[in-house]
This record gives sequence, structure tokens and C-alpha cells, in this order.
Amino acid sequence: MCGRAKLVTECIEIGLQFLMAPPPAINFPPRWNGAPTEDFPVIRRNPDTGRRSLNLLRWGLVPNWAIGEKPAFSTINAKAETLRDKPAFRGAWRAGRRCIIPLDGFYEWKKQPGGKKQPYLIARADGRLMAVAGLWESKRLEGGEILRTFTIITTAANALVAQLHDRMPVILAPEDVSMWLGEVEATEEQLAALMRPCPPEWLTMVPVDPRMSNVRNQGPEFCRPI
Repeated sequence: MCGRAKLVTECIEIGLQFLMAPPPAINFPPRWNGAPTEDFPVIRRNPDTGRRSLNLLRWGLVPNWAIGEKPAFSTINAKAETLRDKPAFRGAWRAGRRCIIPLDGFYEWKKQPGGKKQPYLIARADGRLMAVAGLWESKRLEGGEILRTFTIITTAANALVAQLHDRMPVILAPEDVSMWLGEVEATEEQLAALMRPCPPEWLTMVPVDPRMSNVRNQGPEFCRPI
């Protein structure tokens, strides 16, 4: 599962790490303690230009057949094992609406004695951005506005994350980003093979301020290791 995320890296650095030209220029607030329903920068392939684009999309995929702006069930995560068959996600999958969510890290919680939970920040050990695999969808609202949303794809946890949770986001290797975005041709079997746990040595996991559990607590002071 992935229900909280961190992204404070500036737009130009996202462009550099993901080889985007020209460099993207969008404004977005730092997400020290980002949560579903908030907007995040998402990388997609523009079918007209063939280039990568960076746009703000809302976290929580809304299928184009859904009534209103919020589905009746959670769509913040899509299980890699079932997304091709689930009505909420199969339309985006079949249409090739795959995307990358660049993240500095994500949070998971560990149960403590007495019922308390300790949050941990999981990030790449090399300091680079995570290339998290996702799906996106577009829906026209009643007023004519276009709502674009995304979901984070999850898989079984690797040995590191399994200490906290049995699921984790699909984190792609840099060399697999082109295939995922559709810049090179790939079979469904090849794409499915990418939706696997990343090696545990890619990641670090550190405990952070327990006040991170409250989504209203934003800022670097809540993210420092304790």
C-alpha cells in the first residue's frame, strides 16, 4: 500500500533526472506529507509530440464512467496482480495510459507496543527520485472541466518494506521508464514483468516524527530521522 508520499524536489530537477526536454515548468507546492486527493506532478508521454510531459494530476484515479469526481471505493492504489481485470483500472491499462509519479519517498507505519504506530520514510539509497509506476485517467465533468487523476501501482513488498507492510509501490529502474511510458514497443507480458518489487538494496528506511501521522503536519521538521 502507499497512502502518503513525499515530493519536495524542484521541477527542473525532476526534468533533469527523467531526461525531459525542454525542461518542465509547472508550479506545485512541496509535498512533505502528501496525501490522496492532492495534486502531484506526473510524467506522461505526449502522443502527439512523443515527448515526456509533466502535469499536475489528482491522486486517486476516477474512471471516466464514474458518477461525480469521487468513486465509491478507494482507487489511490492499484494492485499489479489484478489491475488488468478491475473495472476501475482496466480501461486505463488497455488504453496504455501509463505514467510515472516521481517521488522523494513514501511513508509506512509500524505498530508499536500499546497500539501506537511509528512512521517510517522509505527513499532511494542513492538519493535519486523514485520512478513510481502508475496509471492515469481523464474524465469530463458536468461543467466541461477535464479532471485528470492517477493511481499508484503496488506489488508485494520486498524484504526491507515487508518489515512494515506486505505491499509497496512498483519502483522502476531508470532503464525501464521508456518501456513503461510507451516510448518503445512492449508486449503485455513485458509490461507485467516490470510490476515487481524493487531490490531491497535500492532503498533506505528511517523512522521519522510520529506527528507525520497527522496529514495536517507539513514541513521538513516532521520528516527528519529520529
